Amino acid sequence: MIRSTATVVLGVLSMTAVAALATEGTAHARTSKAGVKAAPRSPATGGPPATGEAAGTAATETATAKEKSSAPPSPPPAGQAPADSAAPEAASPPAGPNAPPARPRPPPPPAEPTPVAPEMEATLALERARAAYEYGDMEMVVDSARIVAEGRSRPTPIQRVQALRFLGIGLYLTGRTDGAEAAFFELLRQKPGAKLDPTHTRPDVVAFFESVRARHASEIQQARPGKYLLLAFLPPAGQFQNGDRARGITLAAIEAVSLGVAIGTYVQLKSWQKKDDLTFPGHNDDAHTLKTLNNLSVAVFAATVAVGIIDGIANFHHTDDEPPLAWLTPSGLGFRF
Repeated sequence: MIRSTATVVLGVLSMTAVAALATEGTAHARTSKAGVKAAPRSPATGGPPATGEAAGTAATETATAKEKSSAPPSPPPAGQAPADSAAPEAASPPAGPNAPPARPRPPPPPAEPTPVAPEMEATLALERARAAYEYGDMEMVVDSARIVAEGRSRPTPIQRVQALRFLGIGLYLTGRTDGAEAAFFELLRQKPGAKLDPTHTRPDVVAFFESVRARHASEIQQARPGKYLLLAFLPPAGQFQNGDRARGITLAAIEAVSLGVAIGTYVQLKSWQKKDDLTFPGHNDDAHTLKTLNNLSVAVFAATVAVGIIDGIANFHHTDDEPPLAWLTPSGLGFRF
């Protein structure tokens, strides 16, 4: 009886304990689910906040990341340039509305003009005036001829006469009659017998030129330079008297060289020559060469003097604007026969 009662009591206690445990487990499970739903998310990872050591480690890593992102970049080692830095010249300007304007590059220096000899400068200016006259560009005629007429290019007397003729024609055809009269008057003072070619010049220009000659006849006569026929027989004096400076310089140079060679070879031959039999002991071959050179130099000197005399006489009354025998061109010395 007692045993059966004890057994019943033990069974009731066991069932009560099992029921209590089951109730406690269900309550614990519900509390866990509610805690998961209500727990705030971590700002760094988006998950639930860690607790204990895990929470401390996560906080340390977050603080370290913030310090790295806000701290300035560390300088490069000594002697080594930053990898992302570029030279100031090669750095591209920042883009955007507030970007400074690009600095323009300086223009390249102009090329230096080719130097021209003063004599050639006057010749080239006259060529430009002549070409402009043929094409009817009177303004270009005036501009080109004025450089020579005013003496800025160191012209010869004949070149200045040519320039005055072009200048007077250009000024008259552009309506500047006062300047044209001054240019024609100076032309007639330099060359009293000068005339305008009616086949290449308009009749009204020719008539105006002759009227200038008539109005200033006395002044032109007084300005006529004195000339002496005797100088025509002494080249290059006759060429300089006629106003042919380039031709006179050419003749003078040829005469000086040929005469110098003739005198030098003659003196050398006389020093080698034996007075008794007029031989050249020890210098026969050299003496033969010097004799030939002496004869050639004498012939060149004589021919130059003859040409100079003929030229001086032929051009003694020459009034044409173009030199009849020789003149300077951009390519050298030209001759006319």
